[in-house]
Amino acid sequence: MATITAQQVQKLRETSGAGMMDCKNALVEANGDFDKAIQLLREKGKASAAKKAGRTTSQGLVSAWISPDGSKAGVVEINCETDFVARTKDFLDFAQNLARLAAEKTVSSADKLLAEKLGAETVEQTLKGVIGKLGENIQVRKSFTLGGNGGKGVIENYVHAPVEKAPLCGSLAVILQVAADKNSDDVKSLARELCMQVAAANPKWISKEDVPADIVAKEKEIYKEQCRQSGKPEQAWGKITEGKLNDFYKQFCLLEQSYIRDSKTPINSLLKQASDKAGAPLAVKGFVRLKMGEE
Repeated sequence: MATITAQQVQKLRETSGAGMMDCKNALVEANGDFDKAIQLLREKGKASAAKKAGRTTSQGLVSAWISPDGSKAGVVEINCETDFVARTKDFLDFAQNLARLAAEKTVSSADKLLAEKLGAETVEQTLKGVIGKLGENIQVRKSFTLGGNGGKGVIENYVHAPVEKAPLCGSLAVILQVAADKNSDDVKSLARELCMQVAAANPKWISKEDVPADIVAKEKEIYKEQCRQSGKPEQAWGKITEGKLNDFYKQFCLLEQSYIRDSKTPINSLLKQASDKAGAPLAVKGFVRLKMGEE
């Protein structure tokens, strides 16, 4: 039997939101397997599927950039040691330059971005200079991009808690691409609204068809175990499981979510209304939601 440490119990508690003893018992039952312990807690109704693990304590910010024609976008997370440094002009300039470079070169990897040229030097060489000037350890943590493949449509962004001196830098950024034949103001407005939806509701996938089969299967297993433990008759498990799965889709799939400005309107209906107005089909092609400090 694996030895369960206080640190393991604390980590599981922070991740799941369950009580200390529930976490310890789950780890003992799972023989120290962290993921299995989370599943056990969920089966017993002690933890939420929406809890996230591994938040960092680093300071820093995220920065977004969109090309003038709205065809490509990049978003990066840059970490440092103090909020003071994160607000300096040198740090903000560095973050904004990296977001632009990521978009222009279509680099969706922090490691690959370090190897790209930023002017006469590589990003890694430039980073060393910024570290030397600001006197803090600085890391390029994440890099993501959208567009750049010549497809029709528009990309918009939303930045939460923007820095006054750099409005495309903040604590959270979303970039989202809508496929459309024509980039009208209405399409751009829709894309901006959907960016705010993603920022507020934090979906993981665009549609329920995008959810990996293994995740769906795992959710169904958990729901059936919940039914078993609660004493529900077995003939009712199928209907209950489908209902819970639909709730899962409504929480984590963008098109199934309720619109943040009108809870009675699902996003797929909002998209259809916009398509009818545009006279042509509109579709969400992709999105990236990047929050400072999240795994």
